[in-house]
Amino acid sequence: MSSRWSGTLITEEPNPQLDLADYVGQRASTFRFDLVDSVTGYRRAVNPVRNSVPTLTHDTSRTIKRQIMGLFFGVADTLAFNSVTSRLEVFMTLEDVEYPLGRYIPNSQIRFPSTGGQQSSVTFYDEGFIVDQELTEGFGSIYFAEELATTVRRLLTPLPIEFTIEPSPYAATVSWTSGARRGYVCEQLAIDGDWFSPWFDNQSVMRWIRAFNPADAIPTFDLDSGNKVFRERVIETDDLISAPNRFVVISNGISASGPSNAPVVGIYDVPDSAPHSALNRGFIIQRTLDRQLTDVGQAFAVAQNLGQRQTIFETVELATAPDPRHDSYDVLRWRGSNWLEISWSLPLIEGSAMSHVARKAYGQ
Repeated sequence: MSSRWSGTLITEEPNPQLDLADYVGQRASTFRFDLVDSVTGYRRAVNPVRNSVPTLTHDTSRTIKRQIMGLFFGVADTLAFNSVTSRLEVFMTLEDVEYPLGRYIPNSQIRFPSTGGQQSSVTFYDEGFIVDQELTEGFGSIYFAEELATTVRRLLTPLPIEFTIEPSPYAATVSWTSGARRGYVCEQLAIDGDWFSPWFDNQSVMRWIRAFNPADAIPTFDLDSGNKVFRERVIETDDLISAPNRFVVISNGISASGPSNAPVVGIYDVPDSAPHSALNRGFIIQRTLDRQLTDVGQAFAVAQNLGQRQTIFETVELATAPDPRHDSYDVLRWRGSNWLEISWSLPLIEGSAMSHVARKAYGQ
């Protein structure tokens, strides 16, 4: 990697196709849409109706992170589409290089009959739709303190998906009855295991990564260099007035380390550098949660995880040219600070702007 930020390598290598030089004013890219039959594997390119603008959105606050809306099929593509077995794969093509943008499952279809044949509008979800179905039987840890990664594997292995899990030292002690939504179970396990909310990436792999403080991370993208950001479309917001600055996690389970009656409590205070910290505000605004945890270390990790990812304090919305390298929880360097990207929206049409929403990070 040769691109640098403040003397430190960024994690996304420079790309002359995507990171245009200052003297280059435009580029030419296209988007490709393939319908793939999940049973036979038959693949067919489709072409959305010309005057439609399908949009791909990614939002870490949703259980199913990615959606495609506004995709209109003409007569021939509507005939080829099967609402049960069809899958949609999307690619961005730039100078003969294809960048995948994920695989999607139909969520709803609206048909428009006419004398010339049927056209349709279809909404797609990523493969989180497969995950987020009701459990057909009760599920939980087999043992008192089963490794959380093992619990996640037991939950997901029967499904027709790919997934990767970063190691977690924590244990699961919870269970759910038949009928609970599997996506909800995943979200709860992610909190207890100190993972960010899991998502399906550009390669259609479900990712479980450990939570981290973006202020301490090497940025994925440096938006301070070059002319990447459309300056007229920058919007900053905050909810600092009511934002909690202390997170407390209490477990009513039995401590796995120490006396059986020892309390399991984890406390995380936002860094003093944050404008809403107790030091800067002068008083504490606390948020308390009850979890089924095994020890104080896990309780602290969960409290810190919640403090880093569940509450938004300062956000910026900005626009760039379409960039298929963005995925989830990317760290952006913007105006001299690190920001954690929490959502983005990409119109799947040439000449559009990609919008990004990121949360500001604070160091200890």
